[in-house]
Amino acid sequence: MGNGHLEATNIIRLVQKALMQARFDRNYNVAVSAPPKEILGVHASELFDLVKASQSKGKYRFTPDTIANEYTFQAALTAAGGAIQTAVNLHHNNSFAMLRPPGHHATLSAAMGFCFFNNIAIAASHLLKTRVKRIAIIDVDNHHGNGTQDIFYNNPNVLYASLHASPEIAYPGTGFSDEVGGRDGAGRTINIPLPYQTDDTDYLFAFDTIVDPIIRQFKPEMILVSLGLDGLLHDPYGMLGLSSAGFADIGFRIARLNKDLTKYNVGVFLEGGYKYDEIGKAAVEFFNGLLFPEEYEKSILNPSDRIQKIVHHVRSIQRHYWYTI
Repeated sequence: MGNGHLEATNIIRLVQKALMQARFDRNYNVAVSAPPKEILGVHASELFDLVKASQSKGKYRFTPDTIANEYTFQAALTAAGGAIQTAVNLHHNNSFAMLRPPGHHATLSAAMGFCFFNNIAIAASHLLKTRVKRIAIIDVDNHHGNGTQDIFYNNPNVLYASLHASPEIAYPGTGFSDEVGGRDGAGRTINIPLPYQTDDTDYLFAFDTIVDPIIRQFKPEMILVSLGLDGLLHDPYGMLGLSSAGFADIGFRIARLNKDLTKYNVGVFLEGGYKYDEIGKAAVEFFNGLLFPEEYEKSILNPSDRIQKIVHHVRSIQRHYWYTI
C-alpha cells in the first residue's frame, strides 16, 4: 500500500520464518486466484468491479489508509483463492491461510481497513455450499471484524464471535455488545468489546464465560478463526494488552472446543498484526496451543472487576438467545 505502510507482505515472511524455525516445518502451498463467482457469492458486484478497475488507476484510495495499485486486484483474488484452498484442505489437516491482503473488514459492498475481499467469509461461504451447514467463526483480532459481521448478520447458520478492543476507543467503531444479528440470524453475533490494554487473564475469562458456552450450544460442524496478532501489548495499531503466551491459551481453548464439537479440522486465517518483533512468536504460541493442546491445561483465572462488569453485561444480552450462559 506504499512505502512506510505497516500493512505489508513482510508480515507473511516474519510469521512463516518463525513457524519454520519452531516445529511447524509443514507443507506450504502457493495460493491461486479465486474464481470470480466465489467472490460474487459473498460480495456485491459493485465492490468486485471497483477493485478490478483499480488496476488501471495507479494509486487509488478506497479509504485514506486502504490503498490500491495496479497489483491489488490480483493480490486480493489470490488471497481469496488461498482462503478457498484452506477451506478445502480442512477435510485432511488443520490449515493456516497466511494471506495478504487480510479480509475481515471487507463488508458486503465496501473495501476498508486494509481489506478488499473478505477471505474468511469467502471460505465459509464455500464450505456452506459444499460441505457443512453450521460454522462458528471466532475472531481474535484487536479490531472488530465488521465485514464478517456484516456479511453473515442475518444468517442463522454462521455464528460470529468477536473479542476486540471497544469500539469507543478502536477502529472501526463497530462491535458493540448489542449488535447481535438480525432477522433469522438474531443471536448469532456475539460481540465482546474489551477495555484498553485488556490482559491475558481478562481476555481468557471473557472467552471462557461467553464464547465457549455459546459455541457449545450452537454446535457448529466446523470452526474457523480470524487470527489477528495485533492484540499484543504495544502493537502500533492495537489497543489490547495480550502477551505472546496468551495466544497459546487462546489456541488451546479453540482446540478443545473443536475436539468436543466437530469432526473436522480448524481453519485459521491471518488478519492484523503489526508488532513486527513479536508477531512471529505469537503465531508460534497460538499454534502450539492449537496443535498440541495436551501440553496445556486450563488455568485458574482471577479476572478484574472491569472485565466482570463487561461480561455480566454481554451475558445479560445474550441470555435472550442462549440458555447456557
